[in-house]
Amino acid sequence: MYGLPMTAGLEELDETLVSLDEFTALWAAHEQAGARLALAAARFEMTGVFGLSGHLSMRSWMTDRCRMSETDASVLLRRGRFLTKFRPVADAATDGTLSAGHVQALQASVRRNTEVVFHECADEQVAAIAPLSVKDAEDICVLWRQKAEAIVKQPEPSVPERKLSCARASDGALVGTFVFDEALAVQFEKALETAITWEGPDDKRTVSVRQADALFDVFAFFNANHNKAGTPRNRAHVEMTVDADQLRNRGNCCATTTDGHPLPGSTSDALLCDSIIQRFVMNGSVPIDIGRASRTVPNHLFRAVVQRDGHCRHPGCARKASWCEAHHIVFWRHGGRTAIDNLVLLCSRHHHLIHRPGWQLKLLPDGVVEVTDPNGRVTTSRPRPRVTERLKHIRLQT
Repeated sequence: MYGLPMTAGLEELDETLVSLDEFTALWAAHEQAGARLALAAARFEMTGVFGLSGHLSMRSWMTDRCRMSETDASVLLRRGRFLTKFRPVADAATDGTLSAGHVQALQASVRRNTEVVFHECADEQVAAIAPLSVKDAEDICVLWRQKAEAIVKQPEPSVPERKLSCARASDGALVGTFVFDEALAVQFEKALETAITWEGPDDKRTVSVRQADALFDVFAFFNANHNKAGTPRNRAHVEMTVDADQLRNRGNCCATTTDGHPLPGSTSDALLCDSIIQRFVMNGSVPIDIGRASRTVPNHLFRAVVQRDGHCRHPGCARKASWCEAHHIVFWRHGGRTAIDNLVLLCSRHHHLIHRPGWQLKLLPDGVVEVTDPNGRVTTSRPRPRVTERLKHIRLQT
């Protein structure tokens, strides 16, 4: 098909491609053959001949007999159905007038309700985009779609489809799937864009991990600053229950959420650092006395810590104070004092990180925070300079 023997090995193929022009010609032949294969796949799908071998669909036949992935088989079939409907596009694809990228741009622009319109102008559209780059062709096709949709009768707008389902896995992780409509997708993407961080060359997190961490920060920020009854920092992030004896236990703290889900000790310790504590005296399962709720870090002290730190004090992180919690350097549950020299601002992600085994944080007398990771690597962050101190270095001219 490409002028090469079917048994040609890689070395023979390398020797055959002696110039970039030959590579270009080979790729053009590949795309033309791909268009013919797509048309053939669509035709076989319509005839149902795949059923003679016991397959239930042309896609399953292709995945079985052609060793294609389901994704590749589906893409080829969709391309073939499109080319079958619009002969001018099929002719241009098989003779090399249009590249596969051009065909993809056309395919993306034609919707079911605009097929009639495209039938009337397919020849003109092919001629218009054939000499263009794929990027320019995509722009032309988007404009065509907008104009076509403006002249056809649109169905009544449907209610946006939004789905979210999730459940706890056996290891405690939350797994699930979601489907977002355009409006929700835009908000979701913007929230990730706002919350995502990169902490410099030493940040080894992958993009997917950084996005998950950003989502953690978004949820933690909402739980601390929502617009329901109460004001920011007047409501616990997560409600949990812990036995009084466990609070005094310097070992692992066995806490549970209100629905009975167990929390790891590092998570419960991080939550206890900056939360609202309410005492319940129980007689079996019946509460017989309820004490007054009190904060582990009072608001006036939290504001003092904000004045000193300004943002998350984990080295390399600059999360604003509104995204942060007060961390007890000597853990609150271990008897750590609720005093400014035992408190430091940490964003939710770094707060939970510091509570994991192997991590240590020190606040030095000059306000420098020193963090040691499980590998013994030490990094530091300095407190923000006061405005008055900054002004000392600025010479004002009148």
